Amino acid sequence: MARRGRWAVSLVGAISVAVATSPSGAQESSSRPAVTAAVQVTGNPAPVRFHNTPQIARNPTNGELVVVESDVRGTRKCAVHVSTDEGRTWAAGGDPMVEPVTDCGFYGEYGPYATLAFGKNGDLYVAFVASEFLNRARNDIPRHVFLARSTDSGRTFDTTRVFDAPDGNPDQGLNKGPMLAVDPNAPERVYVGWRQGIFAANAKEKLKTNIAASSDGGRTFGRPMEVTDERGGDYPGLAVDGEGTVHGIYWTRTFPPGASNTPGPPRPIQYVRSTDRGRTWSKGETIDPGNQSTPRPPVLAADPKSSAVYMVWYTNAEVNNQAPGFEGFHDVFLRASTNGGRSWGDRVMVNDDRTKANQFEPGVSVAPNGRLDIAWYDFRHSPAPPVPTVGQGAERGVSDIYYASSSDQGRTVSPNVRITDRGADRNLGGWKFDSKFNVGISSTEDTVYFAWQDPRNAILDTDAEDVYSASLALDGRTADGPDTGGGGVPGWLLLGAGVLLGMGLASILLWRIRAARS
Repeated sequence: MARRGRWAVSLVGAISVAVATSPSGAQESSSRPAVTAAVQVTGNPAPVRFHNTPQIARNPTNGELVVVESDVRGTRKCAVHVSTDEGRTWAAGGDPMVEPVTDCGFYGEYGPYATLAFGKNGDLYVAFVASEFLNRARNDIPRHVFLARSTDSGRTFDTTRVFDAPDGNPDQGLNKGPMLAVDPNAPERVYVGWRQGIFAANAKEKLKTNIAASSDGGRTFGRPMEVTDERGGDYPGLAVDGEGTVHGIYWTRTFPPGASNTPGPPRPIQYVRSTDRGRTWSKGETIDPGNQSTPRPPVLAADPKSSAVYMVWYTNAEVNNQAPGFEGFHDVFLRASTNGGRSWGDRVMVNDDRTKANQFEPGVSVAPNGRLDIAWYDFRHSPAPPVPTVGQGAERGVSDIYYASSSDQGRTVSPNVRITDRGADRNLGGWKFDSKFNVGISSTEDTVYFAWQDPRNAILDTDAEDVYSASLALDGRTADGPDTGGGGVPGWLLLGAGVLLGMGLASILLWRIRAARS
């Protein structure tokens, strides 16, 4: 009897330990990435709201998060939102815009309407383009370029006019696509880029890619430098590496544009750089052949501690994607330079679904430890058949946000991770009117933060669209603290449940043993 009792006690202990440390428990899940639930950033109750093109950044000095976006159906301002608790809740920030030039959203055209970045000292910069509310045709409204600076994470702003657009000359007055970069080691060096001109048959000048530099923290700017060749370009991706070199990327927009129903020549992607703080720029260098039809320019990121630079974009694999009978899908690609832009590696496909689905609008960020993070709108789970086309029809269906990273300077990419907790119907909201931009993304060494436009609260009659955010904890811990094991249940709760279950099984076993004795 004593031997049977010792055997029972040992079995009880084994059951308790086995259940408590099962794969659903905390010990196994502590290193698995965990995604927080999506949180609504914008609180506007108007049924016809269109909040879109959000970008997100994290203050390196205090961890506060900031999102900038625009409601193109409402105030049409560029609005700022601040979170002090890792994105669990959001509050309205200050107003970066200056009366009477407060029309940031315009007519709902494609973004960005605003971009943002923090300096290492915690100063926040927001670049945007705005005009007065003028009842004119779109191309006849002068749009000025601004930079707003905040020393309190977006609660208050001082705003500078980077470029004063002339009235009556759309080839210089129409400015859009504000892009921004801050030197990681010298935050007083700020760079703003944008596209200038109209892409139309009546244009007298090519589209120009302009970049202006500030050496005093955005208080004043030098004369904009045009970096395009005779073909022209679009708004630039901008980044500054750890050595202070400024990198720019854009795709060419051949001038004159030609008839809209005639396939044009391929639009190669051009790279430029400045080693003298934006005073002069290198001649454009083709680093990718591009496509005949290119929906958006690429975006750029640089490692703050090295000379590594990364270009991310979405495209068709085939250059001649307007050829008769062409059928293809958009994928997300990466090109990396590890020597400050002097040479670039081959294309690396980022999305790993390898199915007939479209991927769009990738955002990119580099963590302080050099890890490259990429997020994009992904249609791999859409129940609607994908449309193999280069037009807007390809961007309908149901999309999710997906994420991947690279820890070897862009040579390989990690398995993709789904970030969103539900799909977004892109037949609703501002997306279907082409009012969108790359996924907002910001990185720390152990957490990645995301912001995106989402029509989950929409109905067909209103098309409402809101901004949502979430975070990915690479060490398995959510913003709330406890380990969730990637399934949304705290690890301590799983461990406790495992112990209780083990005790319950042990009690049943002891009862059976006693019953057998009697």
